[in-house]
Amino acid sequence: MTSTKKRLVSMQAQLEGQAAQMDVLISTITASQTAEAEENKNNYKSYDAQVAQTYKMYDALADYGSEILRGIVESRVSFISGEGISVDGPKPTMKFIDKFLYLNKLRGSRLLSMVQTGEMEGKNLVILSPDRKPKLYKNEIIPGYVKARSFSWYVNKYVVQVNQFDTDEITKITYADKTDEKKVKSIPIKQAVYIRLGGSPDKLNDTPSRIHNVLTQIENASRIELDLRKNNHLFAKIMPTWKTTTPTEAKGIRDDVNSDNWELGKSYAGTADFSLTGPPLGASDALSTEFVLCLKIISAMTGIPIHWMAYPELMSNRATAENLLEVVHGATVKDRLIWEEGLKDIILKAMDLAIAEGWEDNSIKKDFVLKFDMVSLATLKALSETWLPLQMANVISMSTLRSKVPGIDSNEEKQLIEKEKKENVELMQDSMAAMNGGVDVSEENKGTNDDTGANSGKQTGSTGNGQVP
Repeated sequence: MTSTKKRLVSMQAQLEGQAAQMDVLISTITASQTAEAEENKNNYKSYDAQVAQTYKMYDALADYGSEILRGIVESRVSFISGEGISVDGPKPTMKFIDKFLYLNKLRGSRLLSMVQTGEMEGKNLVILSPDRKPKLYKNEIIPGYVKARSFSWYVNKYVVQVNQFDTDEITKITYADKTDEKKVKSIPIKQAVYIRLGGSPDKLNDTPSRIHNVLTQIENASRIELDLRKNNHLFAKIMPTWKTTTPTEAKGIRDDVNSDNWELGKSYAGTADFSLTGPPLGASDALSTEFVLCLKIISAMTGIPIHWMAYPELMSNRATAENLLEVVHGATVKDRLIWEEGLKDIILKAMDLAIAEGWEDNSIKKDFVLKFDMVSLATLKALSETWLPLQMANVISMSTLRSKVPGIDSNEEKQLIEKEKKENVELMQDSMAAMNGGVDVSEENKGTNDDTGANSGKQTGSTGNGQVP
């Protein structure tokens, strides 16, 4: 056999092999229009791939899913941390905490950024470090403060090690130096807080989040949207049709159309039946049904109600809509509890660092309450029907009640209430003084109280008609 024949046989074998592997459901036209094969399985099985794809989708660098994922991430961040932190504790402790939260923007943008990292990576490592540059805090120059910053796994690929007999005890945190990958750096445990949100208990460093579990569904939903566009581009065109009885009539009409003697809008006279033929909707309906199915799976996993993803028609009634808020609460309560514990650890370690730097003393080391609440109809209902009656019955304190109110700083509210009470007392005293001709009522009452004994004697020695016996 010549070399040419051998090459032909080899090429024929390759073509036969490719034909054997070809999906019979893929036609020539769809194969030419499909960007890449769609697999019926989870496309992201490793933690590295999950995190990388999440960041690609969020930054609009992925082929599919960018238009869906970012809204999901930011919705969950809003559900978890949108109401902010509520903290209550003793005055010296609260003064330090207010300063720490204010300077680190942990009542605003940086808190949202930390929670977002947690959603995209399933964890967050917060690093504390002293910033010894003077800072302005509420019209006061302070010598420095404790800085809190996220240390992204996606950027730094850090590794956390724990005590094998106590997995809550972190023994080491390391990462590779970017300038020299063979060089490993360590992060001091006393200056770091590891907040683990996702993954199964047996894996410490691989922490897939809820969003990671539906990356394939997000990608497929995006594909379906583009498939609808392809279908419309290829087939969704209205075509003029003439039904004739003879080939001669058909040829005459075809020649007229091809010679531009006729166009839509012009009249037609003849024996042929004319109609405008449109594409059937079956294929589009099938794709739309699959798209909604993907959204339902995404909604079930992320806790975002499907009618909040631009499908209000899928919500049957208002009662169901209100109940879905409880689904949001249930899908985010674990994350809020973990963040509450993590933020409290961050503040406690920041206290130790500030004391070591000489900026604070041990008086700030008092217990405090930190809450990460979410506003829902059930929360507001519980406040009025459960917590308020308990406080009025002296079962719980006013501080506990305030900590249950989302969206406020309970310690700041306490100070504002005390300030308002003081202002109201002063205003009442000024009003009474004005009514008594400018006499200071508080001083007059004070003198009366000092002479209580003498006045009592006068009262005892008097008669009903004012005469002294």
